[in-house]
Amino acid sequence: MPGFAKRVVTHDPGPWRAWRKMSRHGRAIKFIQTYCAAPKGEGFGKPLKLHAFQRHYLEEAFSQGVQVSVMPTPRGNGKSTFAAAIAVWATFDADTTGTPQVPIVATTVGQAIRSVYGVAEKMVKASPDLSDRALIFTGTGTSRIVVPSSGDGECFPIANDPDGLQGLDPSVAVCDEVGFQPLDAWDSLVLAAGKRSRSLVMGLGTPGLDRDNALWHLRELFTGGLAPRSFRFREYAADAGCEIDDRRQWRKANPAIGAGFLREDALVTALAIVPPSHFRVFRLGQWVEGVESWLGDDGRSVWDAGERPYTFVDGAPTWVGIDVGIKRDSSAIVTVQYREDDPAILHAKARIWVPTADEPVDVTDLMGYLRELTKRYRVGAVSFDPRFFDVPAKFLYDEGLPMVEVPQSVEQMTPAVGALYELVKGAGLTHDRDPLFAQQVLNAIPRLNERGFTLSKGKSRGRIDAAIALALAVDRAQHKKKPRAPLVVL
Repeated sequence: MPGFAKRVVTHDPGPWRAWRKMSRHGRAIKFIQTYCAAPKGEGFGKPLKLHAFQRHYLEEAFSQGVQVSVMPTPRGNGKSTFAAAIAVWATFDADTTGTPQVPIVATTVGQAIRSVYGVAEKMVKASPDLSDRALIFTGTGTSRIVVPSSGDGECFPIANDPDGLQGLDPSVAVCDEVGFQPLDAWDSLVLAAGKRSRSLVMGLGTPGLDRDNALWHLRELFTGGLAPRSFRFREYAADAGCEIDDRRQWRKANPAIGAGFLREDALVTALAIVPPSHFRVFRLGQWVEGVESWLGDDGRSVWDAGERPYTFVDGAPTWVGIDVGIKRDSSAIVTVQYREDDPAILHAKARIWVPTADEPVDVTDLMGYLRELTKRYRVGAVSFDPRFFDVPAKFLYDEGLPMVEVPQSVEQMTPAVGALYELVKGAGLTHDRDPLFAQQVLNAIPRLNERGFTLSKGKSRGRIDAAIALALAVDRAQHKKKPRAPLVVL
């Protein structure tokens, strides 16, 4: 059953009326430091004290004309408590654009409740001045805080479903862990916020485990000088390439250390027991690809160790793997040769076709590239999955190309991926510097089975076609079987 406070005061209390002449960020600071108590951690049970970096964020976010404000910080810098306090103020503070609507967006409703909304609810319940003026509803799908004195302003948790977000009309929206939010969900939230003459979408969180998310996109806009005037971005992170144990960088990335509510010894402990890549992402606010990838907890370092440019030799033995995607997926052709300067080492190069919104990948472009490869090199095999390339492969076979059909079954791909894993980890594979190739390799997530593991497109964090094509090419290079008529099927 929904629950609510026994006594509800609908009038606007005197002190709040006196604040109406203050700026919005000034009212927010005054309200939070007067009525919002810390629900945990440093200062538990006492009114929050906003520190300089939090006050600066509020001043920027609520400046005239600002519609989107994003602040990525490492974990432990009070994001959830800070976001909850802003949500409480925005729900109680009467808005000149209409009834306040303050959605708290996360991956699921449950996550929104655990991270921010639940903290906001505790703040309201802990303050008699707030709880007497609010209706707090509980229950699956009905959780919300309603404030009659602000015109029935409401705060509620909501999942990041794009369709549901488009139906909102937020005065202030809080997007939690924006580094783990899909771009289409973020776009839907921003588009929903444009229905009022003034509204604000806030994005808070840590960097994601990959770059296929809203925060990376927003960061690229800002650093590339493409962000509109209505956008604010304030990032707290250590310098790229810094030493992981540099305590000056720890303090730069974590303003909460200087503010006194994050202990430096907590970072000392974390550094000793978590993988370096995790420490950089979650404690230094840095973007590290390949975290928890099929190459291990620090896949980026493993892959980068193989960067060693090499020019393929015309006419040399060469093996090719191709993975063709459906309409909105990419397609990749990876070529491998044994290096003349180190004959035990394979070198890989990738050609990747990425579709656009208006133009899918044309399979005839892939066919043309394969023809070029067989003219230039002594291609031993072109290994392919017949699912999306069956008919083109038959045409190419009729032209004389050494096509080898490898269905992407568990039985076929487990040994191929396992061999590639051993090759990469054992420094048996080199590659040129190719950011897109690296991204697709590091996007791949393992799918375990009784024989070992394969690479899962469904669980991976982005496109992995080049990783699949690499496994197919390496498999043929290590198993130099001559094609059999009419078409080799493995």
